[in-house]
Amino acid sequence: MVSKGDEGVGGDSRWGEQDKEEKKARLEEMFMVPGEVTSRRKKKVSKEEVQQAKEEYVSLDWDDVFPKKPKDRLRWLYKALQAAKEGKIKPGPLYDIIAHRKFVDGLKGHIATDVLNLIRGNLSLFSAKQQKQLTSDNFELFRKFAPINVLDSDEDEADAPPLPPPPEVVVDMKDKKKKGTNEERRQREERQREEDEAAAASDEDVDTKRRRILARGIERRVDPSDGQAYTLEEFIAEYGGGAEKTPPPG
Repeated sequence: MVSKGDEGVGGDSRWGEQDKEEKKARLEEMFMVPGEVTSRRKKKVSKEEVQQAKEEYVSLDWDDVFPKKPKDRLRWLYKALQAAKEGKIKPGPLYDIIAHRKFVDGLKGHIATDVLNLIRGNLSLFSAKQQKQLTSDNFELFRKFAPINVLDSDEDEADAPPLPPPPEVVVDMKDKKKKGTNEERRQREERQREEDEAAAASDEDVDTKRRRILARGIERRVDPSDGQAYTLEEFIAEYGGGAEKTPPPG
């Protein structure tokens, strides 16, 4: 019988009888550090990143693109060409959309010209065969809105000089324009309110105040009892009644 003190490392009575490889394996097993379990946390996406992704996303779904209004199709084309230049979308599906008759349907005036100039300015994105199609009379947009070379009667059409390069097209994106317009309107209304308050506090007579306010093109009527100018809504809110009871304009 072998006592506890006679046992080898780890309580193995055969320790002295094991060869070097067995001893090594035994030690590794005894002192092995258990593997750490780590959790992978999902990266939190900010609202700005989500908004940016939405703005940069370009749909190539025909059912999404073709029903757009002409102005929105122009905006879509601008984004799509930018995405193609950056390698985010393939030129092939993009060409299939812009060469389709439904894409050019309803394009008129300066919007049609801008669409064509955007295409002409980015022809290098497409294959030689596609470029030839987009710059031929087979492409309705080119046939109707491309610049025309004027030839003399004795000149051959094949000798016509190449078309001038298209001008740069500046496309206003809807959201940015709306945001700027709202901000400008707010500042305008704030200035006007300050001017009205300054005019009301002045020592000018009622007729002068009335003429000054009407000169700004906004209908405000002066109440002779207090000399203050009111919009129709403000007057009704202050005194009640309907529009027929307000003071007549000057």
